[in-house]
Amino acid sequence: MAATLNRVVEEIAPPASEEQREAARTAVSEILSDTARVMLRLPGGVEYRLDRDELRALLAIALARANGQRVSVISHDVMLSPQQAAELLGVSRPMVYRFIERGDLPATRVGTHWRLQTADVLALAERRTRLADSVDTGLDHVAQSMASSDQGTSASDGAKESWRAATAEQKEASLERVRRRTRSRSR
Repeated sequence: MAATLNRVVEEIAPPASEEQREAARTAVSEILSDTARVMLRLPGGVEYRLDRDELRALLAIALARANGQRVSVISHDVMLSPQQAAELLGVSRPMVYRFIERGDLPATRVGTHWRLQTADVLALAERRTRLADSVDTGLDHVAQSMASSDQGTSASDGAKESWRAATAEQKEASLERVRRRTRSRSR
């Protein structure tokens, strides 16, 4: 295997057959049982034992592939172009520029081009996932409030209750989103 890994993102397709996926699941199960040792045999017969972090990474890849999922491996220290960031986030390139302009995504100018740290792009993806989850939760609260309003309670009571139950961090994040929207509308 003389493959060279030099791309920012390495994509690995899932196993083609159910038989291959089952073999991968079996291998993961054996490794997780703590009875197996994972070694790499290098040219010349030298063996290298994988440390805990290397093993965790390989297990995550193997488990995802065993479940028929595509896997991407990416270094956090690499600078990305806006196009690469867009592909990683699953958005358009112009949307990445909007994230930069709004201050949601730190970026550096290299000549006339923008470059972004992979870790920053992944952090934005995580924030967007958490925000989507909180929106879903908020919609659930609204639906529950509407259902309970049929029983004599008002929807505003449910919103007030949700605000009271929110942590300080959730309240601050919500207020910051409102401030950002207000600033962007006033421009």
